[in-house]
Amino acid sequence: MGTKNPFRVPEGYFDQFATELMKQLPQEENCMPKARQIPLMQRLRPLLYVAACLLIGIISISIYFSSSDAEDNAAQMANASEATDTYFDEATEYAMVDNTDIYACLMND
Repeated sequence: MGTKNPFRVPEGYFDQFATELMKQLPQEENCMPKARQIPLMQRLRPLLYVAACLLIGIISISIYFSSSDAEDNAAQMANASEATDTYFDEATEYAMVDNTDIYACLMND
């Protein structure tokens, strides 16, 4: 073995290296890649992503506002039932009906 390198470069190899390499390369006009067709779905994909995000945002906002409307409606219904109870209380006082009279009416039905 030893320290001697068994591999050698031929004489004048690097003198003609650049010109030989350039001969082996294809011409520039052949190197240009052909224009390829991009499929329709691949072109529309970013637009579909934007549309999906907007749709999710619109649905979320509509759910948020409809739930707040439902809470408002529940509060209005609670106020309406209180008003109805107040009306019946005032009507029974005006008619001078007490609990005994109410129970008697209910028993007759």
